[in-house]
Amino acid sequence: MFRLCRSILLVAILSSCLPEDSGKVETDATTSDITTGRIETRAPRQIPELILQSRAFNEAPMLKQRVEADDLPPVSERLPENPLVIVPVDTIGTYGGTIRRALTGDIVQTAGVNKTLSENLMGYERPLPDRILNNVSETHWFEDEGRVACFKVRNGIKWSDGHPFTVDDILFWYYDMRVDDDARNSAALESVWTVDGKPIQMEKVDDLTLKVISPKPLGRVLQAFCATVSAYPKHKLAHLHPRYNPSSDYQTFRDSTTSAQLVMAPGLPRISAWVPVQWERGQRIIYERNPYYWKVDTAGNQLPYADRFEFNVIQDTQVILLKFMNAEIDLFGRYSQSSMLQMLKAGERNGKYKIRVTGPERGMTMYLNWDAPSPRLREAFRTLKVRQALSHAINREEIKEIVYQGMMDISGYSFAPQSPYYSEEAYRKYTQYDPEQARQLMDESGFVDADGDGIREFSDGSPFVVNIDCLITPAMNVDVMQLVAEHWAAVGIKVYINAVLRNILWPRRTQGEFDIHVWSLEGPADPLARLNDWAIMNETVPFWHKEASKNGQPWLHEATTLIKRAISTVDTVRLRETMTRVRDLHTDNVAAITIGSTYHVWGAGTRLGNVPMQNTAATAFQGWSRPVFHEQIYIR
Repeated sequence: MFRLCRSILLVAILSSCLPEDSGKVETDATTSDITTGRIETRAPRQIPELILQSRAFNEAPMLKQRVEADDLPPVSERLPENPLVIVPVDTIGTYGGTIRRALTGDIVQTAGVNKTLSENLMGYERPLPDRILNNVSETHWFEDEGRVACFKVRNGIKWSDGHPFTVDDILFWYYDMRVDDDARNSAALESVWTVDGKPIQMEKVDDLTLKVISPKPLGRVLQAFCATVSAYPKHKLAHLHPRYNPSSDYQTFRDSTTSAQLVMAPGLPRISAWVPVQWERGQRIIYERNPYYWKVDTAGNQLPYADRFEFNVIQDTQVILLKFMNAEIDLFGRYSQSSMLQMLKAGERNGKYKIRVTGPERGMTMYLNWDAPSPRLREAFRTLKVRQALSHAINREEIKEIVYQGMMDISGYSFAPQSPYYSEEAYRKYTQYDPEQARQLMDESGFVDADGDGIREFSDGSPFVVNIDCLITPAMNVDVMQLVAEHWAAVGIKVYINAVLRNILWPRRTQGEFDIHVWSLEGPADPLARLNDWAIMNETVPFWHKEASKNGQPWLHEATTLIKRAISTVDTVRLRETMTRVRDLHTDNVAAITIGSTYHVWGAGTRLGNVPMQNTAATAFQGWSRPVFHEQIYIR
């Protein structure tokens, strides 16, 4: 089984580190081709220069018909001056067909679509994130010892309606949709775009050149521009914004720019490989190729290969599994579970699909609410020995064998092996199953079973009871929590499991209305990509300690100070020292309880070509979806 090497993140971070020279400095990120890294391919490694010079590009038959009908300009006019050249994973593909995937919901599952379709200035190499590469940006450089970053957009990129893509679209997204408190559809501006609590500045040098300015070195700006999206079509949205149209209002703008509207609603231009043409709420979203997509393969064929991309809404993950096995869905991974491997491997013999196993990566984690609604639980959760006891009371080996069928690497709350700051000792800390030690730690903390009924009491004499919120699907979430409930009951803690749908679970998380929230450990490979989960980046984060800015633990304030230092440093030695300390602060204080790192089971129908054999499911790299590299997949 493939395990991402620990140097992946180090390489990515190093690609954003800056030399001391205060002049214009080119970084080592690729300025033209995004290759497939270590993957072997039968496709040409380079595009013939003659094709680029003569602009003798090929296009899909459905677009050629539109050109012949004078409904579209020729492909040579639709592509940018310097299109991004993609080396296919295996071979030059063929045009046509539909790639079919499934979502358990549409409005509540926009993340799956965004990770699949969104483009940004920069991007992690795919299918494995070995480097950060130019994407919409043709080149970039740093000035003033890293306090200024400049990005040059590819000349000639157009939105799917043919309108030119310019820096104005980036500034509209940043200032009019993110910095503007009234227009933003979320509580706060992402921490990666702030320094000392204030937004960094972005300026237009010219239509194709963006300047990002900060009072401190921009140590994370490349990673920030690898996120899902950082531009929206100003020419289509400005009329909804009160700043440009006094007759509009902010409520109208927010309603028109929800995450679902932006990624699923037909009519809004995109720069992605496919654009939405049909949205049947609660049933399906159909995307069709973008005639102005700005990438080509090494034979000069405009991408994507597939004509259409379809997401079918299927709420039951078991139904999604069966449809994949019956070749009614082409890709399966977002809702896969290790417990499905045996069934999937047995069905693989029908020749309709091939299974991959990658990892181990982020695993199930129980986030204790340090500001729980119950003052009794607050007291307990803020006691270090209680947190240690809760971890030692869990029989992870049993969970590994029963629920994950051995496909889990036992681990605690720390950085993952993919992180350059990984420590084996920290990774395993507090994971030894020792119920006797757990009981002793609970006794030492003052939570004892005074009445002998088998349940410990809080300081006020009430029973030590906790509620665990987890997703009802996939079923393994509930299976794991049922075992945890048994393990904790053995040391005197009563557990109630609240298994709910995502649209119920997530608001309880964001509003802090939970005792324990179950989710994957986000960002263990690169915590700096998930700042709000690891530090006090604004008044209401991290979500598991929403009051931390006012009465947070000293260790978390120290970790926050270090993380803020890390995102603005260009000194790799200092960065390592800083992040090693952050790792130890989080691990030693057991801020959350991780069960283990799990292997990711996923698969693709054999009718698809150019599907990578390797992948990453880490959220920091837009996994699982983006690393699948959909635009160069073709239908055989």
